[in-house]
Order: sequence, then C-alpha cells, then structure tokens
Amino acid sequence: MLIGYQGVEGSYSEMACGTFAEDGAYEMKGYPTFKALVDDLMRDRVDYIALPVENSTSGPITRTIDLMKYLEVDAVEEIYVKIDHALITKEPVPLDELTEVYSHPEALEQCYGYLSGHPHLTVREYSDTADAVRMVKASDDHTVAAIAGSHAAEMYGMHVARENISDNPYNTTRFLFFRKAEKPRLKNTNKTSLYIETDHSTGSLNEILNIFSSHGINLLNLTSRPIQHKPFSYGFFIDVEKGADETLSGALEDIGEVSKYINILGTYQKGKIPSYEGALVNE
Repeated sequence: MLIGYQGVEGSYSEMACGTFAEDGAYEMKGYPTFKALVDDLMRDRVDYIALPVENSTSGPITRTIDLMKYLEVDAVEEIYVKIDHALITKEPVPLDELTEVYSHPEALEQCYGYLSGHPHLTVREYSDTADAVRMVKASDDHTVAAIAGSHAAEMYGMHVARENISDNPYNTTRFLFFRKAEKPRLKNTNKTSLYIETDHSTGSLNEILNIFSSHGINLLNLTSRPIQHKPFSYGFFIDVEKGADETLSGALEDIGEVSKYINILGTYQKGKIPSYEGALVNE
C-alpha cells in the first residue's frame, strides 16, 4: 500500500502518515503540491492520501478542502497532530543577526505573533516546513532560518534556535486520510464529512440546518466556500457527529429536496485530540 502526502521527510504530514500506517506495512511518497497529490489518488497511483483540513489556530485549510468538492472520494480516518513549531538555523546564530525566515504559509500564519515581535525578519513563504529546513541547510547564508517541527531539525542535523513559537500552545492540525470512493463505506463510524450546495434561495441554508436538527444530528463544523464560475455563490463543507446509518440517510434525503448538490466525502471514527499537558505559552 502506498500513502501520499504533500511535503518531504520530516513534515507534519509525514508524521500523520506514520500514525495512520503504524499497524500495517505501507510505503510513503511525498508530493510537491496538494493538486499533484490529489490527482495521483484519482489516477490510482497511490492508495491513500493525507490532507490537512483544519488547524486549531488558523482554521479551515481551504487550499486542500477545495480540491475535494466534486471528487468521488472516501475519508476513512481522522488523525490529529500537535504542531510544535520551532525556529531552526544551520548553526547557533544570535537572533538579531538573522535576516530571513522561510516556511509553509500555514506555519507562518500560526507564528504570526512571534514573527511580528521580530520585525527585522523578512518572512518568505516556502512549499513545506521540512523542505524549508532542507533549503536552509543547503544555503551558504547563515542568517536565514526556517520554521518547522523540532523533529525536522533533528532529522536534518540542524540547530533549534527557539522552541514553541506557535501563537497557540494548543496548536493542532486535523488530517483526513482519503481513498477513492468504494462501496460499501466503513461501518461503525461516528463522524461524516459532507459538501453541499444549496439553491441560494432565501433561508435555504437555514432549511438544511433545521433538517439536521430535526433528525437529531449534531453539527461539528460548517465552512462556506465560493463556488467557482458563480460569483458570490457558496457551497458548504459540513462535519456531523453521525456515522452512515439510516438516520443520516434520511436527513440527506430530505436535504436533497432543498439543495442542488451533495457529496459525502467520507464517514469515519472521530480522531483522538492530543493531550496538551505541559503546553507552554511562548514568552
């Protein structure tokens, strides 16, 4: 079995893959972009892919979930990874001598407060946290730094200049593992992810929410996203606390009468949120 992820060895996505694969024999393959990753899933070149879909600091990761709107996929597992960002350099360098810091856009956003406190640093976006560490290692410029996990610094033999620089000490990313859609879906599940487009009439979203409520289904998350080629029209990613059973089927049948499009993106067991014992706010 082959699991695909965006990034390189030492990335948080690879960590999530390790958790997903811990009970079996899997190989892992890194991709430069999420688009290339998803494309290879749909072309049967990988068996599963890991997608970060939500972060406890920066919210929904729209660059990934938007790729899944109209695909026949099946999320089969939810994994939470605690994110411990660190400032990483090639060798010990005084902080005031650093000039640039590189990392993935999501990581930079999650460290906004720390970076704002050091305005002399020029912030540069990079494709991946761990890949930024590799780039800094290969650079001859000792005034550049990367933001990534401390595990990436250890993997590439780099120096951790500052640990725990995330604005949120409980910073956690939620990953979903997708395969191509298969029938039947997983059994004994307790969470389902959906994408729904309404007819945009007055009260149409409220109707959908009322239908879930009338069936006794708890909503865990609702994210609106623009529909391409339909300016200022929106679809909705929805997570519900319900597996694929008759209750959910009945609710979706009712919702189908007041919506234009429904895609069940997967049904799975709720993942375990990490323990935050000992988490410290960066001073």
